[in-house]
Amino acid sequence: MENRSKHYGDVSNWIEKVIDSCETIEQTFTAKKLIKNFKKQLIKNTPDKYWNTYQYDLIWPLESKVNNKINELSK
Repeated sequence: MENRSKHYGDVSNWIEKVIDSCETIEQTFTAKKLIKNFKKQLIKNTPDKYWNTYQYDLIWPLESKVNNKINELSK
């Protein structure tokens, strides 16, 4: 992340780019850690908004994307 943006949308986009660039299963594990840390920060900073919005709009799609990438690399 070049500009060190703290906006949740920018962070989510950056994590998507990381997932897209994964070439090994091990790299996807690191992407999962990024998602986990992002989730922790969202819960810490905005717990109410996390459970109402961010979980569905940001975290679940990222988790789905990384799981799809793992399935793709496992073939």
